[in-house]
Amino acid sequence: MSTTHRKWRSFAAFTAAAALAISACGGDDDDAADTTTAAPDTTAAAPATTAAPDETEAPDDPEPADTTAPADTEPEETSPPTTEAEDELDLGTFEPISGVPGVTDDAISFGMLGTGPANPLGYCLLECYADGVEAYFEWRNSIGGVHGRQLEAREVDDELGNTQVRMLELTVADDVFGIFAAPLIPVGFQEANAAGTPLYSTAPSAPAGVGFDNVFIANTWCGDCPSTYTVHQAQLAGATKVASLGFGVSQASKDCVAYTTDTFNTYGPAVGMEFAYANDALAYGLPNGLGPEVTAMKDLGVDFITTCIDQNSVLLLIQELRRQGMNDTVVVLPQGYGDTKFITDNADLLEGALIGSWNRPFEADAGTSQMNQIKEAVATGNYQVNDYFLQGWVNADMAVTGLLAAGPQFDQAGVIAATNSITDYTAGGMIPSIDWSLWHEDYTTETMKASGPQHSCITVLRVTNGAFELLGDPAKPWNCVERVPDEWAEPVPTNF
Repeated sequence: MSTTHRKWRSFAAFTAAAALAISACGGDDDDAADTTTAAPDTTAAAPATTAAPDETEAPDDPEPADTTAPADTEPEETSPPTTEAEDELDLGTFEPISGVPGVTDDAISFGMLGTGPANPLGYCLLECYADGVEAYFEWRNSIGGVHGRQLEAREVDDELGNTQVRMLELTVADDVFGIFAAPLIPVGFQEANAAGTPLYSTAPSAPAGVGFDNVFIANTWCGDCPSTYTVHQAQLAGATKVASLGFGVSQASKDCVAYTTDTFNTYGPAVGMEFAYANDALAYGLPNGLGPEVTAMKDLGVDFITTCIDQNSVLLLIQELRRQGMNDTVVVLPQGYGDTKFITDNADLLEGALIGSWNRPFEADAGTSQMNQIKEAVATGNYQVNDYFLQGWVNADMAVTGLLAAGPQFDQAGVIAATNSITDYTAGGMIPSIDWSLWHEDYTTETMKASGPQHSCITVLRVTNGAFELLGDPAKPWNCVERVPDEWAEPVPTNF
């Protein structure tokens, strides 16, 4: 079963954030610091959950073990015990290869490119994304790596304004097999494609990645597709009057408001909802506050607000809603899933807010998914966890899955082709199923209906007492609909 994550609400807001960075930088990246709002550091707080270990070790090294040592020598070090699920994982086969960038007999090396402390929006981006990649690599290496080699990655900060330069440097280097990319401004993808370098990136980069068969992102792009799951979020909140807010300096933010308007006008009447208010001309940073806008929404009876603004502006919005007595109005957060410090530090303000996620959330049943390994990594490692951490983990699994599919005589072109032949990819149960043969198109509503991926899915969570609460069946956490229905269709609880 294939699934599409079309331009759903949170992704549109993410993309708006990237465009805001460009606007804040005036095109030259000189003024980024003027709009910086510090966000709290994110820390891991998910509980550890591990399956019972057995005695299976990672595969032997290619060289035969020395069996001539005296009986009283120190015991040979062994890999940690593996779980039952890990026993079933394909570790590949070692074969010598040469002339492949970033590959030696001992290791496969990647670059991790993204926006670090220069991120003007304040939230943890490169640091958290890199933690996700490294956590996955540490786990994978502990059970034997892939094709008899360990996985390595080096972090490269694009400093916000140098993304394309850093991308070019990585693509021409002979010490990098592939690139993990978490830039605030996604550029350089065309250069990576021309170099034939496998590139794995984050959901906000979907518009920049369309058309390139070397770019792997767990989000398809459809600029005008309405989405039932946006309405489903409002349905779960019992909404009747809906509003959407965006920034005038960002075209992506304005597009997000227009997309939300169209979505509710398309599907809202079938579930008793009216789209009542839109404002896509807010000043970035909200220097004049939101008093008149909230008053207008109050007069219209708005009880549900989707947001195409950054998370710090959302906090200001909620403060104004409370000041005007709109305590029961539900707000959809643009980002922040997994960022427990952001949620706990703002627990009173965020109470009742909703957020969507395409990843299997921590709050769902782990089952046999890689969530078991993620929870163990978070509990034992010094990682910063937010949604970018989870995207880093998933991207790392994409790379390993492609390496295994390409076989022991792999190269960059072989991994790209092998990945694109996979029609049911779930990152070990962490995301809805992807058919990579359908995932690189620039879809419209009509082409999505005709030939796009089969399903569109999301999980919905609510902030309750400073923690995330899954709305739905923990055993079937995703709510899925088929492509772009002409009429309202109830999402189906689904597991992958």
